[in-house]
Amino acid sequence: MRTVAEGFAEVPDGYLYYRQHGHGPDVVLLNAGLADVRMWDTTVAWLADIARVTTWDYRDTGLSSWSSRPYREIDDLEAVLDAAGVARATLLGASDGGRQALAFAHRHPGRVVKVCVVGGSFGEFPDPAPRETAARQQMRKVFDEVERHLRNQDILAASTVDVDAWSPAVNAADRRRLIGWHVANSRVLTMPQYHGVELDPPVKTRFAEIDTPIAVFAGGRDFEGTRLWAARLADQAPQASLFVAPDADHFPMFSDPTRFERFVREAIAD
Repeated sequence: MRTVAEGFAEVPDGYLYYRQHGHGPDVVLLNAGLADVRMWDTTVAWLADIARVTTWDYRDTGLSSWSSRPYREIDDLEAVLDAAGVARATLLGASDGGRQALAFAHRHPGRVVKVCVVGGSFGEFPDPAPRETAARQQMRKVFDEVERHLRNQDILAASTVDVDAWSPAVNAADRRRLIGWHVANSRVLTMPQYHGVELDPPVKTRFAEIDTPIAVFAGGRDFEGTRLWAARLADQAPQASLFVAPDADHFPMFSDPTRFERFVREAIAD
């Protein structure tokens, strides 16, 4: 894999690491919350043949700086686009990256061609239906177990529980990679307070306001809560389509790479 460019975007009180590969229409990848640019290596390997791909690390992860005070998530992504010379792009966000990509599209629609949301993570449901309430209770059991290990200062155990819950369909090697990235970026888990400031009101209450085309990926082996969020997004956003992969989990680039690649290629081609 040949790196076309890499650098650091300057932001207030810090810097953000980014990489670029390939040539063609711009595609910017947004990490899952406890991962870094390495989670996209297998994706970049084929995507860079048809696009110029930018990956980057959020604050407190990867090679980007640690935060010590509040910062605006949308402004950080804008700084990366400016530093990397990206005027307008398709945004592909996994998990929490999907939330951030949608928020950016809401604030800066002129800079976004399309948003691809893969296993979008949005937290608690506003005005939840009974099924949504039950699904969140299922997820909280896992979160409580992770928190118990964190109180015992056992980062590896916490990371293992978290990865196994979100990624039941990945193979043994990718499971180890996910756990390793989780441990490496565990500052996000152990910080007294997360400093990133999201769109206000949050984008999860504003899907209907996003006019940008949205492609939504839902894995059949992901948490039911995540699948229900995918259904909400596809139902409420004016230009949204839903792609369901029954054998994929929260990280389809590993658990179902063939269907994930098909989803991304079709989304870019539309």
